[in-house]
Amino acid sequence: MIKYIRNTKFMTRFLFFWTDFFVYLIIIAAVLILRHGNFNLLFFYYNCEILVPLFFLISALLWIFSFYDFHSLKKSQITYKNLVVVFFISFFIAAAFIYYMAPVLNIATPKTILLGVFVLYYFYIYLSRKLYAGITFHKTNILVFGSSKTLDKLLEELKNSKRYNIIAHYETTENMEYPKDIDLVLVSSKLFNQNKNAWQIISHKFLLKGYLLTTDLLMFEDVFKRISKEGIKDNMWLLRGIAARKKHNIYPTLKRFIDISFALCLLPILILPISLLYLLIRLIDGFNPIFLQERIGQNENKIYVYKFRTMIPGTENITKFGAVLRRFRLDEILQIINILKGDISIVGPRPLGLADYNVLNKYVPSHSVRNIIKPGLTGWAQLNFKAPPNYSVVDLQKNNLNDEIFDDAFNRLAYDVWYIKNRSFALDIEILLKTAKRAFIKDSTIKE
Repeated sequence: MIKYIRNTKFMTRFLFFWTDFFVYLIIIAAVLILRHGNFNLLFFYYNCEILVPLFFLISALLWIFSFYDFHSLKKSQITYKNLVVVFFISFFIAAAFIYYMAPVLNIATPKTILLGVFVLYYFYIYLSRKLYAGITFHKTNILVFGSSKTLDKLLEELKNSKRYNIIAHYETTENMEYPKDIDLVLVSSKLFNQNKNAWQIISHKFLLKGYLLTTDLLMFEDVFKRISKEGIKDNMWLLRGIAARKKHNIYPTLKRFIDISFALCLLPILILPISLLYLLIRLIDGFNPIFLQERIGQNENKIYVYKFRTMIPGTENITKFGAVLRRFRLDEILQIINILKGDISIVGPRPLGLADYNVLNKYVPSHSVRNIIKPGLTGWAQLNFKAPPNYSVVDLQKNNLNDEIFDDAFNRLAYDVWYIKNRSFALDIEILLKTAKRAFIKDSTIKE
């Protein structure tokens, strides 16, 4: 079922992309007709040579800003003010490329045509996304069995969704009616342990008749893009989920190659900003600008990451210039050295300090699984959830060690484990590009 949902999402994006491309070509033709009063196929082809490559630039930016995230569109989580930002970014890049490269490439500069195409296309993007968000398609009819905290949270989300319809919910499989038009049977992962006869009934009435089945833990992952707390606490389920992930043969090698290439390409560009930041920290704050911070790396090996200083030595107080560095994540750029050394990757779970790591391993179940892969400069949890408190300085005794103290750590771990299970080049690229966006534009959907 989860694979079916993911394939449906892929097809939706695929269809929208090619529909957008077709509309983009129509807009080019329409602007040419409005501009010159007639349609000339050769002139249209000539302008397409210039304007079509810009479509892929626009599409990449729209993807980064979630205008191809149709789940978020349906939930009205997209800020349309960002569409204006995308317009100006793409138009500036397009204009700069065309007008500065025109003499080199020996091409004309379609000033009015470029502006007309961009304005009309972005207007189309706004209307098409608004229309999609408002349309109610066929809802997936779900029959629910069992109970759990994961299921409660999932049902709360599904009841507010335009894609799903809960037609019945039974705590057990006894004395139930069998509704018609069922698309999916959703079962609590605890049901079969609580009721020994439940599997026989579910299997006979639904599975053997071809109905799609899934569990609350699996569907929770797909809807929320993280693991549920009950999934993290269920050692056997977590073990199956992590151990059963596909073995990547070429992915680690290629990822390491990309890490090195990325770092070597950025290093010459970053030399000047790094030198400038070094001087500013020295002049404004007066401390040694660079320090090494002990962290826990892959397989629990100790690593030392390079950072610009943002806190007064020996205290938890942020320096004058430190707030600026943290706001734009500039304190992290020295970790390009760690990427070259192989201590960390570009994308992965953020490495924790030894004290925090020991505390969380003691009180958060299965916390150490986040270190089965190499940590990263940025990660899925970093994109989706705030940084947890410094647990090594929390007075745990006064707080009676209840779960609420570790809620942030559970949530960060939930996103990290989801990344470990689903990591791929496409996901790494998405994380990297959205991290670049987040450095300048705050994501309104991030949990604060």
